[in-house]
Amino acid sequence: MLSVANFPKIKKIYSISIEDDLQFQYIVEVINGCFGRNYTSIFSCMNMTFCHIDDDHMVWFPKMASVKNGKTKAPARSKGWVNYLIDDGRTFIEEKADDTRSGAADGDGGLPRYTFGWYADKGYVFLGVFQADASKCRTGHFEFTRVADSIDLRGYHAGESRIILPSPSIIHLNESADDIFVGSFRHSSLSEADSGFEYEGKPRVIKEAVVKDGIKVYPRDRQVAINALAHARYKCEIDNDHPTFIRKNSDKTYTEPHHLIPLAFQDQFDVSLDIEENIVSLCSTCHNEIHYGKDADALIRILFSERIDVLRRAGIDISLDDLLAMYGY
Repeated sequence: MLSVANFPKIKKIYSISIEDDLQFQYIVEVINGCFGRNYTSIFSCMNMTFCHIDDDHMVWFPKMASVKNGKTKAPARSKGWVNYLIDDGRTFIEEKADDTRSGAADGDGGLPRYTFGWYADKGYVFLGVFQADASKCRTGHFEFTRVADSIDLRGYHAGESRIILPSPSIIHLNESADDIFVGSFRHSSLSEADSGFEYEGKPRVIKEAVVKDGIKVYPRDRQVAINALAHARYKCEIDNDHPTFIRKNSDKTYTEPHHLIPLAFQDQFDVSLDIEENIVSLCSTCHNEIHYGKDADALIRILFSERIDVLRRAGIDISLDDLLAMYGY
């Protein structure tokens, strides 16, 4: 059983869309992660159905009916309410055969609802922002129309971060582009390197993105990355003494380029992120740890302190909290 001692680490979310297909195991993950609350126990929200999140909106956690052989069935602990979507998710139906309410959709019932439906096989899933359609509400039957399919959640994290986390599809495509880019250096002699390279110290124009599957992916410049490795003298910038090896057909030490501010966030900046000042040289171990390690935030803090001044001279202004948020901290 979960307790405060093993309370789950909740990732902060600054925007959410029905396209993200995010799943939450507990209501507290939604309330804390999306809306900036600080509950310290899953039991604080476990039986919550509605929550007034601000003066103009409610958060709704309806238990969704299952469909079997064409019939809808109310889930356990739903008190007889049958909740389901129609019209490709644009209309939410709430029904109860023995309901005695008037069917009016006024007062709190008329507020827009940030809706996270619970499914037995998924947990809580964001379904959109719904609002009651008074003309279609009657005793035992309520209909809600989807009025928005995404929420900008930054206002609920006031003072925490201005960064919007991209959708999983954007992150996935950019991670794939990064993997291909780094892979292109594995067998390179880096003969194009300029041993005397120095930072320009000025902003650069953003390069035109390539659209893949409807998603913008910004190009990675090979020469820029080579310049960054040369500037670091082909050593790991976490610790110059980290062990590595000499590249084949070269006298240069093997390290890998890594964009400190990921290019998945390029649309949130007015200048290019694909510059030498934003590319760090890492040994294989540190590069893997920064992507997959439990305590990668320690590495990010080191790199931030080393790079923040040159980033600002290149027109890139970012706080440590915002950078950590990009990595899920």
